[in-house]
Amino acid sequence: MKISDKQIAFINTHFNEGIPENEVEESKFWELKTSEELHYLATGHNWDNGVKVLKWIVESPLCSEATALTLFWLAQPQDYQQYKLDTVLKDVYHNEVFTLLKTILQNYSNSFYQHSGIRFDPTPFCESTFPIPDWIYQKTNGEDSYIYYEADEVEDWLEVDWRNNVNRAESAIDLFNIAYFMNEPESATLILQHPLCDKGIAVLVFWRLYTECAVYSDNNEKLNAIISDIKNNVYAEVLSYDPTNDEKSITTRKRSFGRYQKH
Repeated sequence: MKISDKQIAFINTHFNEGIPENEVEESKFWELKTSEELHYLATGHNWDNGVKVLKWIVESPLCSEATALTLFWLAQPQDYQQYKLDTVLKDVYHNEVFTLLKTILQNYSNSFYQHSGIRFDPTPFCESTFPIPDWIYQKTNGEDSYIYYEADEVEDWLEVDWRNNVNRAESAIDLFNIAYFMNEPESATLILQHPLCDKGIAVLVFWRLYTECAVYSDNNEKLNAIISDIKNNVYAEVLSYDPTNDEKSITTRKRSFGRYQKH
Protein backbone atom coordinates (compact mmCIF):
# COMPACT_ATOMS: atom_id res chain seq x y z
CA MET A 1 0.00 0.00 0.00
CA LYS A 2 1.54 3.31 -1.07
CA ILE A 3 0.99 6.18 1.32
CA SER A 4 3.48 8.94 2.00
CA ASP A 5 4.74 10.17 5.35
CA LYS A 6 3.01 13.47 4.61
CA GLN A 7 -0.34 11.74 4.10
CA ILE A 8 0.11 9.73 7.30
CA ALA A 9 0.94 12.88 9.26
CA PHE A 10 -2.16 14.63 7.90
CA ILE A 11 -4.44 11.75 8.93
CA ASN A 12 -2.83 11.38 12.34
CA THR A 13 -3.23 15.10 12.97
CA HIS A 14 -6.85 15.53 11.94
CA PHE A 15 -8.35 12.15 12.85
CA ASN A 16 -6.50 11.04 15.97
CA GLU A 17 -8.43 9.43 18.82
CA GLY A 18 -7.94 12.47 21.04
CA ILE A 19 -10.38 14.47 18.91
CA PRO A 20 -14.04 14.01 19.97
CA GLU A 21 -16.27 12.70 17.19
CA ASN A 22 -18.33 15.88 17.05
CA GLU A 23 -15.17 17.94 16.49
CA VAL A 24 -13.80 15.96 13.55
CA GLU A 25 -13.97 18.15 10.45
CA GLU A 26 -15.64 16.57 7.44
CA SER A 27 -13.88 19.07 5.19
CA LYS A 28 -10.56 17.48 6.22
CA PHE A 29 -11.88 14.08 5.22
CA TRP A 30 -12.61 15.27 1.70
CA GLU A 31 -8.99 16.36 1.39
CA LEU A 32 -8.10 12.67 1.27
CA LYS A 33 -7.68 11.72 -2.39
CA THR A 34 -6.66 8.06 -2.50
CA SER A 35 -8.00 4.66 -1.51
CA GLU A 36 -4.79 4.06 0.42
CA GLU A 37 -5.42 7.07 2.62
CA LEU A 38 -8.94 5.87 3.39
CA HIS A 39 -7.66 2.40 4.21
CA TYR A 40 -5.02 3.79 6.57
CA LEU A 41 -7.67 5.91 8.29
CA ALA A 42 -10.14 3.01 8.53
CA THR A 43 -7.71 0.50 10.01
CA GLY A 44 -6.34 2.97 12.54
CA HIS A 45 -9.71 4.24 13.75
CA ASN A 46 -10.69 3.81 17.41
CA TRP A 47 -14.28 2.53 17.37
CA ASP A 48 -14.81 3.92 20.87
CA ASN A 49 -14.72 7.36 19.20
CA GLY A 50 -17.86 6.54 17.23
CA VAL A 51 -18.41 5.57 13.61
CA LYS A 52 -19.03 8.91 11.90
CA VAL A 53 -15.64 8.85 10.15
CA LEU A 54 -16.20 5.23 9.13
CA LYS A 55 -19.55 6.23 7.62
CA TRP A 56 -17.76 8.82 5.47
CA ILE A 57 -15.30 6.14 4.37
CA VAL A 58 -17.84 3.52 3.28
CA GLU A 59 -19.88 6.16 1.44
CA SER A 60 -16.85 7.50 -0.42
CA PRO A 61 -16.30 6.52 -4.07
CA LEU A 62 -12.60 6.23 -3.17
CA CYS A 63 -13.27 3.39 -0.73
CA SER A 64 -11.75 0.13 -1.88
CA GLU A 65 -13.42 -3.24 -1.70
CA ALA A 66 -10.71 -4.39 0.74
CA THR A 67 -11.37 -1.44 3.06
CA ALA A 68 -15.12 -2.05 3.02
CA LEU A 69 -14.66 -5.75 3.83
CA THR A 70 -12.21 -4.96 6.60
CA LEU A 71 -14.67 -2.55 8.23
CA PHE A 72 -17.49 -5.02 7.76
CA TRP A 73 -15.73 -7.70 9.78
CA LEU A 74 -14.32 -5.26 12.34
CA ALA A 75 -17.93 -4.23 13.03
CA GLN A 76 -18.60 -7.79 14.29
CA PRO A 77 -21.59 -8.47 12.00
CA GLN A 78 -22.47 -11.65 13.90
CA ASP A 79 -23.79 -9.41 16.68
CA TYR A 80 -26.45 -7.95 14.37
CA GLN A 81 -27.57 -10.86 12.21
CA GLN A 82 -30.66 -11.50 14.33
CA TYR A 83 -32.19 -8.18 13.20
CA LYS A 84 -34.23 -7.42 10.10
CA LEU A 85 -32.54 -4.84 7.93
CA ASP A 86 -35.27 -2.27 8.53
CA THR A 87 -34.87 -2.48 12.31
CA VAL A 88 -33.89 0.65 14.22
CA LEU A 89 -31.96 -0.33 17.35
CA LYS A 90 -32.62 1.55 20.58
CA ASP A 91 -28.96 1.90 21.47
CA VAL A 92 -27.61 4.84 19.44
CA TYR A 93 -24.08 3.47 19.01
CA HIS A 94 -25.20 -0.02 18.02
CA ASN A 95 -27.72 1.44 15.60
CA GLU A 96 -24.94 3.47 13.98
CA VAL A 97 -22.80 0.33 13.61
CA PHE A 98 -25.79 -1.57 12.22
CA THR A 99 -26.40 1.25 9.71
CA LEU A 100 -22.73 1.10 8.73
CA LEU A 101 -23.06 -2.62 8.03
CA LYS A 102 -26.18 -2.08 5.93
CA THR A 103 -24.43 0.62 3.91
CA ILE A 104 -21.53 -1.70 3.18
CA LEU A 105 -23.88 -4.52 2.19
CA GLN A 106 -25.83 -2.34 -0.20
CA ASN A 107 -22.78 -0.72 -1.77
CA TYR A 108 -20.93 -4.02 -2.04
CA SER A 109 -23.82 -5.70 -3.84
CA ASN A 110 -23.98 -2.72 -6.23
CA SER A 111 -20.25 -3.03 -7.05
CA PHE A 112 -19.73 0.44 -5.61
CA TYR A 113 -16.29 -0.21 -4.13
CA GLN A 114 -13.05 0.08 -6.05
CA HIS A 115 -10.85 -2.84 -6.94
CA SER A 116 -7.40 -1.75 -5.88
CA GLY A 117 -4.01 -3.07 -4.93
CA ILE A 118 -5.08 -3.15 -1.29
CA ARG A 119 -5.53 -6.70 -0.14
CA PHE A 120 -8.07 -8.11 2.29
CA ASP A 121 -7.13 -11.19 4.32
CA PRO A 122 -10.12 -12.79 6.08
CA THR A 123 -7.91 -15.16 8.10
CA PRO A 124 -7.75 -13.03 11.29
CA PHE A 125 -11.54 -12.97 11.38
CA CYS A 126 -11.85 -16.74 11.04
CA GLU A 127 -8.98 -18.37 12.84
CA SER A 128 -10.19 -17.54 16.36
CA THR A 129 -13.60 -19.15 15.91
CA PHE A 130 -14.40 -21.16 19.02
CA PRO A 131 -15.63 -24.73 18.40
CA ILE A 132 -19.12 -24.86 19.92
CA PRO A 133 -20.66 -28.27 20.69
CA ASP A 134 -24.10 -28.85 19.17
CA TRP A 135 -25.75 -29.63 22.49
CA ILE A 136 -25.10 -26.17 23.95
CA TYR A 137 -27.54 -24.69 21.43
CA GLN A 138 -30.35 -26.77 22.92
CA LYS A 139 -32.97 -25.74 25.47
CA THR A 140 -32.16 -26.88 28.99
CA ASN A 141 -34.63 -28.75 31.19
CA GLY A 142 -36.39 -27.18 34.16
CA GLU A 143 -38.91 -24.54 35.14
CA ASP A 144 -39.58 -21.70 32.73
CA SER A 145 -37.17 -18.79 33.19
CA TYR A 146 -38.15 -15.14 32.86
CA ILE A 147 -36.60 -11.69 33.14
CA TYR A 148 -37.86 -9.20 35.70
CA TYR A 149 -34.93 -6.79 35.62
CA GLU A 150 -34.88 -3.90 33.16
CA ALA A 151 -31.64 -3.07 31.34
CA ASP A 152 -31.49 0.43 32.84
CA GLU A 153 -31.61 -1.08 36.33
CA VAL A 154 -28.26 -2.84 35.88
CA GLU A 155 -26.38 -0.69 33.39
CA ASP A 156 -24.84 1.46 36.13
CA TRP A 157 -23.85 -1.38 38.43
CA LEU A 158 -20.24 -1.18 39.55
CA GLU A 159 -18.10 -4.25 40.16
CA VAL A 160 -19.03 -4.18 43.84
CA ASP A 161 -22.72 -4.03 42.92
CA TRP A 162 -22.39 -7.12 40.75
CA ARG A 163 -20.62 -8.97 43.56
CA ASN A 164 -23.17 -7.95 46.18
CA ASN A 165 -26.18 -8.78 44.02
CA VAL A 166 -24.78 -12.17 43.03
CA ASN A 167 -24.06 -12.97 46.68
CA ARG A 168 -27.57 -11.88 47.72
CA ALA A 169 -29.34 -14.06 45.12
CA GLU A 170 -31.81 -16.28 46.98
CA SER A 171 -33.07 -18.40 44.11
CA ALA A 172 -31.98 -19.69 40.73
CA ILE A 173 -34.27 -17.18 38.99
CA ASP A 174 -32.61 -14.32 40.91
CA LEU A 175 -29.23 -15.50 39.70
CA PHE A 176 -30.58 -16.04 36.17
CA ASN A 177 -31.77 -12.44 35.99
CA ILE A 178 -28.35 -11.16 37.00
CA ALA A 179 -26.59 -13.48 34.55
CA TYR A 180 -28.83 -12.30 31.72
CA PHE A 181 -27.23 -8.83 31.80
CA MET A 182 -23.60 -9.77 32.49
CA ASN A 183 -20.89 -8.59 30.10
CA GLU A 184 -17.71 -8.94 32.15
CA PRO A 185 -15.76 -12.18 32.76
CA GLU A 186 -15.41 -11.34 36.46
CA SER A 187 -19.19 -11.43 36.80
CA ALA A 188 -19.29 -14.76 34.98
CA THR A 189 -16.89 -16.29 37.50
CA LEU A 190 -19.02 -15.08 40.44
CA ILE A 191 -22.19 -16.49 38.89
CA LEU A 192 -20.72 -19.85 37.94
CA GLN A 193 -19.31 -20.34 41.44
CA HIS A 194 -22.61 -19.53 43.13
CA PRO A 195 -24.27 -22.58 44.75
CA LEU A 196 -27.57 -21.77 42.99
CA CYS A 197 -26.01 -21.83 39.52
CA ASP A 198 -27.69 -24.53 37.44
CA LYS A 199 -27.21 -25.85 33.93
CA GLY A 200 -29.53 -23.26 32.37
CA ILE A 201 -27.62 -20.40 33.99
CA ALA A 202 -24.28 -21.94 33.01
CA VAL A 203 -25.40 -22.16 29.36
CA LEU A 204 -26.63 -18.56 29.54
CA VAL A 205 -23.26 -17.46 30.94
CA PHE A 206 -21.51 -19.40 28.15
CA TRP A 207 -23.38 -17.40 25.50
CA ARG A 208 -22.81 -14.09 27.27
CA LEU A 209 -19.10 -14.82 27.44
CA TYR A 210 -19.09 -15.86 23.80
CA THR A 211 -20.95 -12.79 22.55
CA GLU A 212 -20.10 -10.04 25.05
CA CYS A 213 -16.59 -10.93 26.23
CA ALA A 214 -14.83 -12.24 23.14
CA VAL A 215 -12.08 -9.62 23.38
CA TYR A 216 -10.71 -10.99 26.65
CA SER A 217 -7.61 -13.13 26.25
CA ASP A 218 -8.72 -15.87 28.66
CA ASN A 219 -12.24 -16.14 27.27
CA ASN A 220 -11.73 -19.47 25.50
CA GLU A 221 -10.39 -20.96 28.72
CA LYS A 222 -13.58 -19.94 30.53
CA LEU A 223 -15.78 -21.27 27.71
CA ASN A 224 -13.98 -24.62 27.78
CA ALA A 225 -14.37 -24.79 31.55
CA ILE A 226 -18.15 -24.34 31.27
CA ILE A 227 -18.38 -27.03 28.60
CA SER A 228 -16.34 -29.40 30.77
CA ASP A 229 -18.43 -28.75 33.89
CA ILE A 230 -21.70 -29.26 32.03
CA LYS A 231 -20.46 -32.50 30.46
CA ASN A 232 -19.41 -33.68 33.93
CA ASN A 233 -22.87 -32.91 35.36
CA VAL A 234 -21.58 -30.29 37.80
CA TYR A 235 -24.82 -28.31 37.50
CA ALA A 236 -28.32 -29.40 38.43
CA GLU A 237 -31.17 -28.82 35.95
CA VAL A 238 -33.45 -26.28 37.60
CA LEU A 239 -34.33 -23.61 35.01
CA SER A 240 -35.23 -23.91 31.36
CA TYR A 241 -33.16 -21.65 29.09
CA ASP A 242 -33.44 -21.67 25.30
CA PRO A 243 -30.49 -19.91 23.56
CA THR A 244 -32.41 -19.78 20.28
CA ASN A 245 -35.09 -17.57 21.86
CA ASP A 246 -32.64 -15.24 23.58
CA GLU A 247 -32.35 -11.97 21.65
CA LYS A 248 -28.92 -11.31 23.17
CA SER A 249 -27.57 -14.71 22.11
CA ILE A 250 -25.61 -15.33 18.93
CA THR A 251 -27.39 -18.62 18.31
CA THR A 252 -30.13 -17.06 16.20
CA ARG A 253 -27.72 -15.06 14.07
CA LYS A 254 -26.45 -16.17 10.68
CA ARG A 255 -22.70 -16.17 10.47
CA SER A 256 -21.55 -15.21 7.02
CA PHE A 257 -21.44 -12.06 4.89
CA GLY A 258 -23.33 -13.67 2.06
CA ARG A 259 -26.23 -14.76 4.24
CA TYR A 260 -27.46 -11.27 5.07
CA GLN A 261 -30.85 -10.90 3.42
CA LYS A 262 -33.82 -8.56 3.56
CA HIS A 263 -36.82 -9.95 5.42
